[in-house]
Amino acid sequence: MIITGATSGIGEAIATALSQNGASVFLGGRRADKGEEVAKSIGAGFHVVDVAREDSNQAFFEAAQTHFGGVQTVDYIFLNAGVEGSAEKTAITSMDISEYEFVFGINVRGVLFGLQYGTPLLRKSGTFVLTSSAGSILPFAALPVYAASKSAVDGLVRSYAAQFQSATDERIQSLSILGINPGVYGSEMLGRVSGGNTDMMEGMGAAFNVSGRIGQTQELAATMVQLLEGKLPYKSGDLIAVDADLHMHLAEYLVRLLKRTSASG
Repeated sequence: MIITGATSGIGEAIATALSQNGASVFLGGRRADKGEEVAKSIGAGFHVVDVAREDSNQAFFEAAQTHFGGVQTVDYIFLNAGVEGSAEKTAITSMDISEYEFVFGINVRGVLFGLQYGTPLLRKSGTFVLTSSAGSILPFAALPVYAASKSAVDGLVRSYAAQFQSATDERIQSLSILGINPGVYGSEMLGRVSGGNTDMMEGMGAAFNVSGRIGQTQELAATMVQLLEGKLPYKSGDLIAVDADLHMHLAEYLVRLLKRTSASG
C-alpha cells in the first residue's frame, strides 16, 4: 500500500490502521521529520514528496518501487495529499489567482501525477483510492477553490474508471479507482479552517455530517480497512461519502443530509 499525504490526519490514521492489520505500507508527505516519525512508529517506509511537482512524484514512486521490489508489486495506491488553501485569498473581493495554482497543483495535478507514476506499480486488479471531499457537492462559501478542486477529483474518478474499463491492455483493464468524500473529521485541516474554535468545529459537524457530529479519523480509517478488505459494496468509479463511522454513495449522502437538515430546520 502506498499513501501520500500520510504525515497527519486522515492519511496518518489510515496508514496506522492498515499497518496494524498487517499491510506493508510506504508513506509520502512533504514534512520529512513528521513522515519519518510516523513511518518509524508503524514500521513503514517513507519518502518525501511534493505531489504538485512531477520530478518529486517520479522520485517518490521510484523509491516505492525499490521498497516493494519492482513494478506490479502493489495492491493499493491511496492518493490522499490535499490542501484547503486560504479563505481570504479565494474570496471574490480579494482573489489571488496564485492560490488557485497552489490548491489545484496539490489537489488535482498531484492526483494526475500519482495516477501516471503509480500505475506501473499496481498489480493486476490493483486499486487507486483518491481523497475528495463532501465539499465537492455542497456549497462551500468559505473555500470555493478547494470545493472546485475536489469536484475535479470526483470527475477524475468517474472518467478514469471508464478509461480503465475500455483499455485494450488486460492489466490496465483490470485496475479500479474509487473516491472517498469525507465529511467533517477532526484533523489539522479542520483546525485551520475553524481557527481552532471548538464551537465552530462542532457546528460544522452538525451542519455537514449526516451523523450530526464531528467524525474521528480513526473511524474513517476503520471504514477504509473494510473497503480494502473487500467488505464494502462499492465498485470502480464510485464516490463514497464517509461520515464519522458511516459510509454511503455520495448521492445518498446528499439526499440524507438535506432530509436531516430540513427536518431540524
